[in-house]
Amino acid sequence: MDNPEATITASSGAVDALHQSRIVVRAVGNEQVASTRFRVMAHLGALHSAGFDVELELQSALRFSLFYAPLRLWELLRDTATRPDADLLFLHRRTYPPPFARRLAGFNLPVVFDLDDALYLPPPSASQTRANLARYRRNFDATAHTADLVLCGSFEAAREVPHSRVEILPTPVDCRRFRPDAVVAATTPTIGWVGHSDNLPYLEALADPFRELSRRHPGLRLVVVADRPPHLDGLAVEFRKWTLADEVSCFTGMTIGLMPLDDTPWARAKCAFKLLQYMALGIPAVASPVGMNPEVVKDGVNGLLARGPEDWLATVDRLLGDPDLRRGLAAEGRRTVEQHYSLEVVSSQLLTLLARLMEVTRTDDVSRARSRGE
Repeated sequence: MDNPEATITASSGAVDALHQSRIVVRAVGNEQVASTRFRVMAHLGALHSAGFDVELELQSALRFSLFYAPLRLWELLRDTATRPDADLLFLHRRTYPPPFARRLAGFNLPVVFDLDDALYLPPPSASQTRANLARYRRNFDATAHTADLVLCGSFEAAREVPHSRVEILPTPVDCRRFRPDAVVAATTPTIGWVGHSDNLPYLEALADPFRELSRRHPGLRLVVVADRPPHLDGLAVEFRKWTLADEVSCFTGMTIGLMPLDDTPWARAKCAFKLLQYMALGIPAVASPVGMNPEVVKDGVNGLLARGPEDWLATVDRLLGDPDLRRGLAAEGRRTVEQHYSLEVVSSQLLTLLARLMEVTRTDDVSRARSRGE
């Protein structure tokens, strides 16, 4: 990518261009999918208030069933059969093979492609064969070329986009819901982790430091919120099964929030979202300096960074033993989210970007963008 911070210029009144515009949003999954909930559905109120008429198209619940292959083909054909009745097409995490991406481009309609993960790579749980790697890259590049604007949740992902029509858009936190008084404070030393089971290996790799922490801090608990329990023998683990209804209260009673990651191409594209949730809730956080984490955390100011097992042991041990440090990090962490990652702030950024794109495409034929051929 030529310039990951390239912007689309517009007049100061560009947001007015959204009035009475129609946007079709095609997103993965449903409200149970965190990225769709926070990167798409959370912005609907702001989009409606700005005058956008939004039609939200979510993928079928059969997406990950035995019917995946025929359903995938049916969705590709449906999505590209006719031009949407819209002024703008917004694709969240949906990628298209080159023939279908070319059909999207033929609609002569401004397209936004939004992502919060390394969609150019198979997830770690998927086959990592050369053919599968090539397929993911091919579909990602084809979809990105079709887009007039690509929105990435991290700088790492932005660097993989094969052109410069890219903006960084963080995954926002609704600070009115995720606030310190929304959860019960810890009464005993408790370290906590929240996430999908696909990411549990990052936590399980720290079993030895956690066992040593338990020895140094009698009564220490590890709370894990996920879709399945972790494999952490010899540790007092309180497993809480994640549900949408408890997405805020599941953080209750955590003294410290954890976000360990391996330094891999997949992990480097992650958006630090759980880290932001800890910080918004006033839970001091420790994170690996991978991906967006070091962009969010100013080490020792609004959170702490830990590199390897020994560093994780020393850092969490220090934080457990220093309540003043915990209070200071918690206050600065909350302030960081309010100022830079809150829903109000990020929704405003999104509206400005969409308005600029609409202004450009209304004064300059979209086909010219399609002919750039980056």
